[in-house]
Amino acid sequence: MDEEFRVLSNDEVLYVNSGRVLMSNPTFKVGELLDALAQLVSEREDDWSDDNEGWFGEGLDCEALRFGNQGWQRGRVRIRLEFCPNNQPRLPRAEGRRGDRGAERETPREATRDNIYTQRDDYPVDYQEDFESDY
Repeated sequence: MDEEFRVLSNDEVLYVNSGRVLMSNPTFKVGELLDALAQLVSEREDDWSDDNEGWFGEGLDCEALRFGNQGWQRGRVRIRLEFCPNNQPRLPRAEGRRGDRGAERETPREATRDNIYTQRDDYPVDYQEDFESDY
């Protein structure tokens, strides 16, 4: 099941009704949550520096001992959020409701809603490619 999780970009929006942390509003951008997490960590760490920002940005140089490798592998590490869609069918488009109003133009809110509920699962290229190294 873990292979179904995909990294969310910072501009993607989440709605988390219960169990949310760091965010008072249930709807927020992924980047806002990562910023709040970075802020919380930086406030709790006495020796926080600009170098530590790499955890939430371009990544930090590191070595990882990964399953299936013959030893330590050099690369970069960073914190990201992942999303795994349910296998439930998508919500239907609201064409019938808009059609009842005749020739009225679609509002930006309706366009956004329709786009969210009808777009395919277009995810960014596998983020691990960013960290592959020639070491």
